[in-house]
Formats: sequence, C-alpha cells, structure tokens
Amino acid sequence: MTAALYQQVWDIPAYRDFSPGEHVAQTFVEVASPDDTIIDFGCGSGKGSRMLHVLTGQKVIGLDWAENSNQENIEFHVHDLTKPVPFKSEYGFCTDVMEHIAPNEVDKVLANILTAARNVFFSISMVPDHFGAQVGEPLHLTVENFDWWKNKLETEHHCRIKWSQDAYPNALFYVTAYANGDDFAKVTSLNAKEADVVENIRKNLGLGLQEICPHATQETQVILLAGGPSLAEHEQEIIERGKAGELIVTTNGTYNWLIERGIRPAAQVMVDSRPFMKRFTEPHIDSCKYLMASQVDHETISSLPKDQTYLWHCGDSDLVKDAVDKWTAENETNREWWPVYGGTTVVLRALPLLAMLGFRKVEVFGWDSCLMDGKHHSYDQPENDGGIVFPVMVGGETFACNPWMIVQANELGKVVRSILGKIDGFEMAVRGDGLIAHMLKTAADLSERKENGS
Repeated sequence: MTAALYQQVWDIPAYRDFSPGEHVAQTFVEVASPDDTIIDFGCGSGKGSRMLHVLTGQKVIGLDWAENSNQENIEFHVHDLTKPVPFKSEYGFCTDVMEHIAPNEVDKVLANILTAARNVFFSISMVPDHFGAQVGEPLHLTVENFDWWKNKLETEHHCRIKWSQDAYPNALFYVTAYANGDDFAKVTSLNAKEADVVENIRKNLGLGLQEICPHATQETQVILLAGGPSLAEHEQEIIERGKAGELIVTTNGTYNWLIERGIRPAAQVMVDSRPFMKRFTEPHIDSCKYLMASQVDHETISSLPKDQTYLWHCGDSDLVKDAVDKWTAENETNREWWPVYGGTTVVLRALPLLAMLGFRKVEVFGWDSCLMDGKHHSYDQPENDGGIVFPVMVGGETFACNPWMIVQANELGKVVRSILGKIDGFEMAVRGDGLIAHMLKTAADLSERKENGS
C-alpha cells in the first residue's frame, strides 16, 4: 500500500461521500469528553475533523499521507503513520484507518498512534472494502474481528480499554497505553518473598555489624551513580573526576561498572533482597564502604568485610520495622535504630541515606527511569529484560518505561517534597536527558513561571 495509491483513491468522488469519522465523532465526544487538542490520525477528507471541532470547540490536527485527501478547513499535515508522529496530545481519533494498514505494519502504526496521544478512540472496519476494485487492489488489508483487535490493543500493546463496542461492521475502542504511578501501586520494593526478607533481616542483625546513624553536615560533594543507559554518555567525565579524588558512591551494578574503568567506589549502596545481587559486591574493595539495607540477601552481606559493612533499615516498611523490633526484643538489646525513608528503588533510598550521613550536595549520573535505544541499564542485567513498556508523557516529551521505572518516577515528587526538600541546604543535580532529569526541569520551569506570574 502506497501514498500514491491513495492519491488515486481520493480522486474518486464517491470515495469522499461517506466519512466514517463524521459519523462516529459524536460517540467519541460522549465517551471521551475531550477538552484539549485532538489529533485525527488518518483524517481523510477532514469531514470527521471538522465535526470534532464543531462538537467540542477544540483545535483538531489532521494527519494523512495522501496530499489530496483533505478538503476541510482544518490544520492538516501530510504524514506517514508508519513513522513517529511529530505531535503530542491528550486525545487521538482514528477512524477507518487500521484496516487499511498492511498486517506487518499494524503494530508499528499502533505504537506511533498510542505514543502520540494519551487517549485514543478507534473505529476499525471488520469487513472487506468496496472501492478496491476501482483501483485494482483491495484497500482493507487487515480484516479481523472484534476480539482480534481487542487482543491486539489490550494484550500486545498493553492498553487499558476504557470503553469498547462491537458495532458490526465496525469495532469501536477508547483506550490508553499511558499509565501513571497509581496504576502500579501494588509494585513492591522487596522483590522477594516476605518470609525471605524477614529471615535476611534476622540473620543480618545477628552479624553484629555497625548500623548507620545521623552524621553532622559536611561540605563534600558526592557523585552518585545510577545504572541507567545515559551513564555511558558521561563515562569519561566520571573517570576523570574519580581520578581527581572526588567521592563516588555506586548503586547495584554501577559498582562493577566503575571498577572496570579503573576507579574505586567510596561506597556501594544496595536495597534489593534477591540473591543475584551478590555479583554487585564482587570483587571486594579494601577502601569501599558497603552500605547495605538489612533486607539484602544474607549470603551477600555475610560475605563482605565486616569492618567495611554498615546496615541500615527501610523506615516506611511495616515488615522491616516489625522484623527489626522483634529481633531487638528477642535478643534483649537496648538499642536505637534510625529508619531511612524513601522510595522503592535504590536511588530513592540512597539519596536520603546520603543526607543522613551529612552530605548536602549530590550529583547523580545515569538516573534515567526510562529506556534509551531499548536499553534499561548501561550494563547487562538480564533480570530486567523483556519488561512491559509503557509510554509516559511529561512536559510534551514521551518516554518509554518499564513499570518499575514508572513507580520510581511517580515516587520522585514524594521523596523530594517530604524528605529531601525538608533538609536544609540539600542540593541535587541530575545529569542526562532521561525522564527523571526532564521531570525535575519541568517542575523547575513551572515554579519559575509561577514566581514570575506567567
């Protein structure tokens, strides 16, 4: 199927007489109540776009790959939907389009549409076309039933279907492939069975290790390494600053990443309870301090040099609190422990932990919370391969994210507001162009505009 063919099709007057978009526009408006710009994907003659504008009063952007398709007075752009869409909006409208897409292009087109608009209304024909004979080949290339399209959207593209109707011969769907942190509220930071976490805490407390407590404020700046893909972009700078003696704290796999580049980490922070995390502490470095959450796998912690290892406890977990308190009572110890509050990921714990240790200036590298070129880390971590990918839109930019990344991004604001923002003099800079950096920049820009009254 080519644009040239549709240039020919739109020269047929009868093809312009009926506009599916015009006929289902009212349904879309009733279902979606759009209150912002609408992108009409494959707008055709533009009759549907015009109807959307009349019904809603909103701006409508029409896209089609046939230059001669549109006849209505709307904003129109020639665009091939197999290519990324250069517009973003809360609302999308796509009628009489998907059935025209070749089977091998359906997924690509859906991905581009679902990324460009947060909420999309689809009307998809489920029957063969009538006009193909006039141009010598069929126009409906993907003719499938309602359940097939439902599975395609819901299972293969991970859409949440807000509304649907089998209105034969058309399949109607109103969906979103976007998500916010609340959609992943059940995600846990433990990544392990509760019984295993409790047992790790009990055994680790029995090692008699030093435990972290609040320290006086110090002026030393800390470089904190997260494992996101953008870490590689700053490799040379990090190496040079490490050689210059700057304090570099690693998390998880960045420990090995840094060592492989000839730099010794000052400290390694871990919170994950899974046994495979042990490889992120090997080899042991004489000058490194190992700052381990008490729930970390016991074999990992017991293998570390005792005089270099420090325990800390997640303060907002009832499971952790109960386990620590129970062990303390059973062992008749008179001791205090200082909880470290934060989020579900190691960086969202490392930042409050560093603040507890007295550090007030932290520069973070590799904290992306999004995929870049399909990569979730700057190093191999097969345990995270194959994760579900959701588009996340922030400030007009769209990022591809796994669920745990969305959880982290959603928790960022809470950690900044309720913990880091209340620490006098705490400053954090995030390097790179990932989701986290973009969120912080967007928040800063909004704050500046409010201060300026704009």
